[in-house]
Amino acid sequence: MGAAAVMRRLIATAGFSAVGMAASRGAAFVGILAIAHYLGPAAFGQFSLIQTTALLFTTFCALSLGQMATKITAEALAAQDARRLGTAMTVSYGSALLASLLFMLPLLALSPLLASKVGGADGLAGSYALSSLLVLTGFLTAVQNGVTMALNRVRQQALANLAAAPAVFALMLGAALQRGIGWAVAGYVAAQMVIFLGQERVVHRYRREHGLHWNWRGAEREDWAVLWRLGLPSSLAGLLTLPAVWLSMVLLSHSAGGAAEVGNFALGNQARSMLLFGAGVVANAVLPLLSAAVSRNDRDGVSAAMRRSMLLVTGTTLAIVAVVAVAAPLVIERFAPAYVGSVTPLYWLLLSAVATAPTAIMMRKATADGRPGVLLAGNAAFAVVLLAAASIATRTHASATGLAIAYFVASSVQLLAFTLLTRGTFRQPASNAA
Repeated sequence: MGAAAVMRRLIATAGFSAVGMAASRGAAFVGILAIAHYLGPAAFGQFSLIQTTALLFTTFCALSLGQMATKITAEALAAQDARRLGTAMTVSYGSALLASLLFMLPLLALSPLLASKVGGADGLAGSYALSSLLVLTGFLTAVQNGVTMALNRVRQQALANLAAAPAVFALMLGAALQRGIGWAVAGYVAAQMVIFLGQERVVHRYRREHGLHWNWRGAEREDWAVLWRLGLPSSLAGLLTLPAVWLSMVLLSHSAGGAAEVGNFALGNQARSMLLFGAGVVANAVLPLLSAAVSRNDRDGVSAAMRRSMLLVTGTTLAIVAVVAVAAPLVIERFAPAYVGSVTPLYWLLLSAVATAPTAIMMRKATADGRPGVLLAGNAAFAVVLLAAASIATRTHASATGLAIAYFVASSVQLLAFTLLTRGTFRQPASNAA
């Protein structure tokens, strides 16, 4: 595939994925803004802690399994083997179910302790327990996205998300109007379920059209081997990241006036998360191209996909950041004056998103190569620096701005680490170890 064709396919795939993201995640993001408005900074800080705690071990582990799902599904599709394709989808969904159960049960058991020690309110135990459903939807949706990306069904997925967006926003707005943390968590959980069910119709339709069946009994030990060769090591790399994010927020929450400061930080961090999710959309779009090119030992194809996708993701992120940086202060001052303290942290978090965007492509290259060690090293650098910088920031400044600066420093170090670890892959792809 020529460089121009690579770019066209990448833009088309990323474009449809972006439409889907803007519909589903955008509706959820606007719903979170509504929750922030009706709860106020202190209660919204509590909601954000519950949300982050539920996703503590989920987000990056789920994304790693989603990338694994893209890789094995794309390879099975390229081999034109229906049995192998059905098995790949079975392994992908089965891994998500097993992982979600592994993390849901401890969260349920520890919900009273988390409510008292993290949230500082025993009455939040039910909300922490309910948030365990976010673990289930998080894993299933990530793997689902990986499968649809490999099947090149992103357009259909985008349409499904467009159809689900009104229901997602209505659920979250209705929950926000109740002005309670428990209602906010319930509305967010229901919204994530609606997103999953809408997208699952796309996968179900593809399976029905191509006569694909689940292969739970037929999947052999070797079929599941990719889980511990790639999925689990990649997930371990993710375990280094979000716990550091969670601990940094807990440090801030335990400082003087911490609840309101967490609320100010969380508002900017929601914008950062949306930007990183958008970067992940582009990165996920390039993963099937990278996997296919690596399997063919196509050096030119790998180089073209890497360079063009990094240019696309960095340029797009910068353009969005510029718009948000100009508009956010005006919007906050006009519609949410209680969050005026979130403006400066937002600027630093936007800068950290710019620094993080290129690493999303480098992480997918490591996945395509079957080199989870690169993911471990790069994410370890982020985690160590974030915790160190956050500890210093919360002790000296005890503010959302100090923590946001810590994020920027950690993201910059992570970018440098991934650049050093993957600099040779721009010229020569590593052998496929998976």
